[in-house]
Amino acid sequence: MNTPFRPYLGKKSLLVAAWLGVGYTLAACSSDAPATSSAAAAGADPEGSGKGGSAAPDDRPGPSSEGPSWSGRPAAVDATNGPEAPPDLYDPDTIPAFELTFDAAAMAILTSLNPTDQQTWVHGSFKMGAITFADIGVRRKGASTFRALPKKASLKLKLNKWVKGQKLYGLTDLTLNNMVSDATCLAERLTYHVFRSLGLPAQRANTAHVTINGENYGLYANIETPEEKFLARVFGTKAKTLYEVNSGSDWLPGGQRGFQIDVADPTAPPGTRPDVDLLFGAVQAATNDNLLSDLAPHLHTTRWLRFAAAEAVTGHRDGYAYSLYGSHNYFMAGDADGKFSLIPWSTDLTLVEDSAAALSAASPLPNTVLGRCALGASCWNAYKAEVSSVLDVYATLDLVNLATKWHAQIDALATADPKREATVGRYVQKTGLLYGWLAARPGVLRAQLGL
Repeated sequence: MNTPFRPYLGKKSLLVAAWLGVGYTLAACSSDAPATSSAAAAGADPEGSGKGGSAAPDDRPGPSSEGPSWSGRPAAVDATNGPEAPPDLYDPDTIPAFELTFDAAAMAILTSLNPTDQQTWVHGSFKMGAITFADIGVRRKGASTFRALPKKASLKLKLNKWVKGQKLYGLTDLTLNNMVSDATCLAERLTYHVFRSLGLPAQRANTAHVTINGENYGLYANIETPEEKFLARVFGTKAKTLYEVNSGSDWLPGGQRGFQIDVADPTAPPGTRPDVDLLFGAVQAATNDNLLSDLAPHLHTTRWLRFAAAEAVTGHRDGYAYSLYGSHNYFMAGDADGKFSLIPWSTDLTLVEDSAAALSAASPLPNTVLGRCALGASCWNAYKAEVSSVLDVYATLDLVNLATKWHAQIDALATADPKREATVGRYVQKTGLLYGWLAARPGVLRAQLGL
């Protein structure tokens, strides 16, 4: 076994042997001694089903104690963890350290290039400081960024996959992205920060350090997973359904199968999407001149325009409105009023663009409803007004200084990352380009839209 890598990067970007921030402690993760679950510290339910071949049902969170909150703030009290606020796993001033351990059977799957193994869940153990879980579910993820171990694989962690009620400060799911498409290692967390700062429902994010069987796997984007806990945090008691959109972005009848059901309507027959059906019917019947009013019963239209404007300001080349690869990589969250909100996803292709891949905010994908919006004066003027509002907020975010701060935080670990695919030279070059891009973006958008 390789000697475990033990980093700490907190507020002062120091590399030391123990994790001192927010009560996290780094220790070696041994494949010879299985971890044990510190259930009380992590908020696990006292009953557990133990290991088994079938997944335990996911836990449904209760309504958020704060009601809807799109600011990225953690709840003041986590009901599963006693009266004190839990550490925020997405605190931008910390780099949480996760240690994963797998046996030979799990490693055979995680190293496999067989397509049938790509999304297979395996058993593994998890450790973060003094908190350990002996049995969690882990699988690989990604499309163009998919990797097999020992390369830098993106990972989904489901803490309650095999053990019912197992949670980490109320969370059951973690998403760790390998950032192989983003040489700066900053695009994802910066982009989610922009979306949240614009008052949109979006994920919290920071950078994590990962070891696997004691081997240093370097830095990962630690992204809050859209699931029931997330919905309760951002939508409160209004939360109802959640779909991951892989295709069908024209929102027309026949495209429903492209909406993967992540949180189903509890009142609907299994496998059905009644709220999606209603939205698609409204889109089919809508006219371009009255698009906003025609869709308002089924879509938060101002929020939808603001979401698209946020994609434009962050240069999102792989999402809903301006993707180079077809509209996908976003979530649709339905609420108790029957209206949808969009949630961003897969934001690694944002912020820094090659000139050949630069998007124009004036040219949304024609097969999306935003493409139809561009054909109607009323809707398009409303969109441009939303872009102007977004740029007003953007000017207050001081993103160049924030990116500089976060770069300093991760720089030592990023340059030492043995699993990175970009050279250190490219990492340095792209980071410099990022600062210039952030500063220039408002002027670029204003010129494209004539604002």
